[in-house]
Amino acid sequence: MTRPSDIRPTPLVLAGLALLFVAATALAWTGLRALQQARTGLALTKAMARAGAAPVAPLLPPGQAYSADRAAAQTAMLAAIRAAAAERHLLLESAAPLPADGRKPAELVATISVSGPEADILHFAHRLEAGNPTIRFRPWRLTRTGPAETAIRLEARAHAYRVAP
Repeated sequence: MTRPSDIRPTPLVLAGLALLFVAATALAWTGLRALQQARTGLALTKAMARAGAAPVAPLLPPGQAYSADRAAAQTAMLAAIRAAAAERHLLLESAAPLPADGRKPAELVATISVSGPEADILHFAHRLEAGNPTIRFRPWRLTRTGPAETAIRLEARAHAYRVAP
């Protein structure tokens, strides 16, 4: 039977342990350096905020949001939806704005229901989601308009954003 005091580490084991120690030290050093840079950046941002010079980052890139006036932005969003439906000769069954959410003051929301051929519905949705300003659909649902019909209906909530006042 071998006693623990009889076990002698080989040079290869010692070299592995030394390499492991060096790697752990390098990782710790890198992490500490990144932490220091983050603390410095935070201190600089706090100092700028106290001085009133902190830059305000825009919610979306230029051209991706509607104007700051909520009523004008809501009207423009509904006009864009109507124009996209008319372009593809779709039946816009309903397009109604929803009241503002106090937690998201820059968000514009409307419920829509539009029906027509599948290719035209898909083009309509793509045009609005890829356009400027962007209008996203979430949640949305595609259904057939009737059992023997070839047309489909898109029912969705349209979400867009306005420039924060």
